[in-house]
Amino acid sequence: MKDRETLSLCHTCYRHIPADRVTKDNGVYLIKTCPEHGHMEECIEKDVEFYNSLIYNRVTTGKNTIDEDHDSNYENCILFEVTDRCNLECPHCYLQPDNKIIDKSFDHIFKMITEQTRSTMDTVFLSGAECTVRKDLPELIKAITDRGNDVCIMTNGVKLSKRNYVKSLVDAGLKMAVLSLNHESYQGKVVHGKQVAGIDICNEEGMCVEKIFYTVEHIDQVDDVMEEIQAMGLKNHPRTEYRIRAGSDIGRTPDEPRFFLSDHVKLIKSIADKKGWTWEKIPGDDNLYHYMVKINGLVHRIIQWCDARTIDMEQLKCGPYAYFVPGKPVSNFLHQIILRDAHINNGLPLLDTVPDRYIA
Repeated sequence: MKDRETLSLCHTCYRHIPADRVTKDNGVYLIKTCPEHGHMEECIEKDVEFYNSLIYNRVTTGKNTIDEDHDSNYENCILFEVTDRCNLECPHCYLQPDNKIIDKSFDHIFKMITEQTRSTMDTVFLSGAECTVRKDLPELIKAITDRGNDVCIMTNGVKLSKRNYVKSLVDAGLKMAVLSLNHESYQGKVVHGKQVAGIDICNEEGMCVEKIFYTVEHIDQVDDVMEEIQAMGLKNHPRTEYRIRAGSDIGRTPDEPRFFLSDHVKLIKSIADKKGWTWEKIPGDDNLYHYMVKINGLVHRIIQWCDARTIDMEQLKCGPYAYFVPGKPVSNFLHQIILRDAHINNGLPLLDTVPDRYIA
């Protein structure tokens, strides 16, 4: 049964191509044909009952019903890469940093941001690789906030373990950060300890860590991650959202088994049940790639990113937005990192651009 017409990508040439989302007895599929590389059929969710339970407010009404206490306001944010360098080497990385590259100048970055933001209503997310390796990050934050935009940084949090550095960011006008923490084994105990200390320092210095990301390498890590989230939830800002996802086929990723969103939700629900934790499904911007729930009162977003094979653009007519591919328009973050992986990481020419329907 055809569920919806949509737009996807050819995973060989990354051309945008029409696709049908089709429900079968054994799963939900994207069926598409590239004029050059032929017919493709990809399973995007194996659990039809779970798929049917998802809330598609974007599709049916054009907007979300979101828990207002935890609304991330992603419709008004744009991410910008301010460096290709990083102080870590993570097992998963959509960017694949290059520490030999010289950062683009302050003037170049600021001009890019002013040209691509739609108004001072936009929140500017500064990302990288790792934005804190830029020595002029406080000056860049101040210039953007002086212009009238709110700023958030996307960081691994290692440098946030230095209180004076956090103070310099706060003094420049930074109020928010999102942080990739991951399992303790991901970077080792020393790095993990610095990241956790950085979260505490941000809380103490008045910077809200709005989101904490965990990428898990295998399912055995999920129990530890959930325990750590519960411990942090006792001291973190009540708006903090915790995100758990497995790797996907974008950029640098280990050779791991394929997961579907339903796999993650069922696993996390089973762990919560065994521990006697409450599970409350909350109104949110659920789609094929993420699912929102409160566990013991803490907001969790359970995530499984799509890749070039499984991207469904009708699910991505939303923020967060990003400008990661020079010369291409601002579009959804996940769409942008897939195109970036093709063009910058793998040197492929981008043969077209995204239709206006999917542009921020």
